[in-house]
Formats: sequence, C-alpha cells, structure tokens
Amino acid sequence: MKKHILVIFLCVFSALALADTQNRLTLSSLEKQGFVLMNGTQASEMLIGKTVQINDLLSQAVYEVKISKNGSMKRKIIKDKSPNMLTNIEYSSRADLLSDTVDMSIEGSKIIVTDGVRTYISILYKKADVIYGIRDIDHDVVNFKIILNH
Repeated sequence: MKKHILVIFLCVFSALALADTQNRLTLSSLEKQGFVLMNGTQASEMLIGKTVQINDLLSQAVYEVKISKNGSMKRKIIKDKSPNMLTNIEYSSRADLLSDTVDMSIEGSKIIVTDGVRTYISILYKKADVIYGIRDIDHDVVNFKIILNH
C-alpha cells in the first residue's frame, strides 16, 4: 500500500513539474520567434563596463549586475524571489546564479562566468531590444531576461 501511494505521489508531482516546463520559453522557441544569437563583440559592447538588470523569469527575482572592464561582476538583489519558490520543484532543482564577486570572460558567443568553484557558460539571444540569456546547465530553458540600463 505504501509503495502505491509513493508511486502515485511521484507521478502527480512529476506531471506537474513537466506541465510547468512545457509552458516555459526555450531556445528553439526563441529561434522560431526570430531571436538571433549574439556574437562576442555584441555581448562585450553590451556588458563590459556597464550595469544591467537580470530578471529571473521563473522566480521573478530582479538583480542589478555591474560588470567591470577587467571582467569582475558584482550582483545586487533589487527584488527577491517570489515566496512560492520555496516549494517549486523546478526552481529548487535549478542551479542558483553565482553570488558575490565572480569573474566573467567572453569567448566567441559564449559568456563564461565562474566563482572559482562553479563555472557556467551562457549565450545571449536578441530580437530588437529584447535579450534573453540561456545557461548551459539549464538544458535550453530560458530563465533570464537582460535589460540594459540606458
């Protein structure tokens, strides 16, 4: 009996997590909408020596990220994540943004960010003034929108 309850429990929560993921923005949906991969020069001009806003599409958190000319980054929380993220399976299983001071470099179209322990590789897709970021560890799910501070 306990095994049956566990199986039902896992099926229900797996289906809920899958349903939520199916409504998410993905790399292929960006490409179908006409978004184009930004090259290294475009990413450098947009990011290096600037402050940008990063919106987490799932948690609704908002960060201000300042990127110095030497590649170091500082992140400040503008709006904390939604309280319901505490029980969100997808959010809990996803890797956090690197915190505190991290280093960034750009190689080709890849943005490489590391805190010395973890390293994430991201790419940016742009259409008009809308820019989305996709990390290698997020399996083509778009979790971040980048807003330029003009």
